[in-house]
Amino acid sequence: MKLKYALIVIIFLFLNSTLGAAELKMGGTEWSPYMGKELKNYGIASEIVTRIFNRAGHKVQFMFFPWKRTQILVKTGELDGLAIAWFTKERAKTMVYSIPYINTAIVLIKRKNDPFVYNNIKDLYGKNIGVIIGYGYLKKIESDKIQKTFVKSLKQNLQKLANGRIDLTMEEKLNAQKTIAVMPKEVQDSLTIVENPFEIKELHITLSKKLPNHKKLIDDFNTALTSMIKDGSYQQMIKRLTRRALGILPHE
Repeated sequence: MKLKYALIVIIFLFLNSTLGAAELKMGGTEWSPYMGKELKNYGIASEIVTRIFNRAGHKVQFMFFPWKRTQILVKTGELDGLAIAWFTKERAKTMVYSIPYINTAIVLIKRKNDPFVYNNIKDLYGKNIGVIIGYGYLKKIESDKIQKTFVKSLKQNLQKLANGRIDLTMEEKLNAQKTIAVMPKEVQDSLTIVENPFEIKELHITLSKKLPNHKKLIDDFNTALTSMIKDGSYQQMIKRLTRRALGILPHE
């Protein structure tokens, strides 16, 4: 009888610990160096999210789709969450957000011989800015006093900028630095990043509200991240991943 009872306890404890661990399907889109199928460990953001969830006892699987479709799949519960997202009120209706796990800077890029400095939005009045269709920063430069030239990629904008066909372009800082570094040398040598960032954005994970235990899993993520910040392992990880992503790149 005692043996039977002991076995029941062991089985219960095993099932309890197994059920406590989740394997989450997190969606993302190609956004180097943060996320990408061909990047080491699927990119900086993917590696950070993996390590935080591992600390909390959970596993993560990353799946890549176009950005619009990724959000729809999370809303419907076909994916568990977004691996990387800026906060919006619209997404918050169907998803819960973690505390931010990394900050990004949206920066302006100019030609090196351009004396332009940025302090506020009025400094952009009269400028022709190369922008990418569908990017979230567009709402910040809706003013009719700012001319916009739309293209499909950052590389196109950088080439236009180097050729003097636009005055400025804008992009997330790490992605800008990484992309400039693989452009032709004459483009690299002619461009620089404006010192003051246009905007600082916090990045979060989200989980679908259709996921039954989404509140607990977000709490687990937040607790693990806070713990890593306190013991210093988070800071070490960010420093290592940033160095790996950037290498030696041109910057004023």
